Amino acid sequence: MNNFIKYFFILAIASTVYLGCDDAEDPITPGSTDTNAVNYNNLLISERTIPFEQSMSGINFFAGTVVQDSSSMKDANLIDSLFAGDSSYYFRSGELSDIPNMVPGYKTRFKLVSLISSQAEFDTMKVIPDSDTTLSENDFTMDNTNSFSAPLVFNSVYAFYLKGKYDNNVTTYPIYGLLYLDEAFNESTGFKLRFDVKINKQGKNNFKSQ
Repeated sequence: MNNFIKYFFILAIASTVYLGCDDAEDPITPGSTDTNAVNYNNLLISERTIPFEQSMSGINFFAGTVVQDSSSMKDANLIDSLFAGDSSYYFRSGELSDIPNMVPGYKTRFKLVSLISSQAEFDTMKVIPDSDTTLSENDFTMDNTNSFSAPLVFNSVYAFYLKGKYDNNVTTYPIYGLLYLDEAFNESTGFKLRFDVKINKQGKNNFKSQ
């Protein structure tokens, strides 16, 4: 009996050592465990409809979630153009509410990266193009994207800077990201937009390929 216990104890130790060595020797692909560069794919947002505060027309870029228009965490809203009625839409900075008593979100600044881009081109984008190697808020000059409709005429790419969340200490770093307009269509409930987002939560101009 004692010999059996000794044999079992030795076997258990040997198995533990073997498994430990196997883990230590297993190569780790660089960037495979990086949680700072994040892709949010196939997000679906709706136009604002009455009651506005319940409309799923806000986007929290940092979390990669579509939120209610009344959410204080929104970075932008999907807005219909007053000039073109309900046939033209755009993303607008989250603090620019045009509805009295609506809860404001956070300021976001945009810039156009590419008017026409394929999904494959966006999937392989790793940086926001810039004249130098360091991004700053001065590189982002727009409070909103250009307008678009259904179906999309162009699949465009925009860069964005979450200025409001950084200025209000919601994020530790100035967060930049990329936005890809994938598909727009109309349903019985209104206009819908499908889009992809890439961000780097450590404030780097470095994004993950698909």
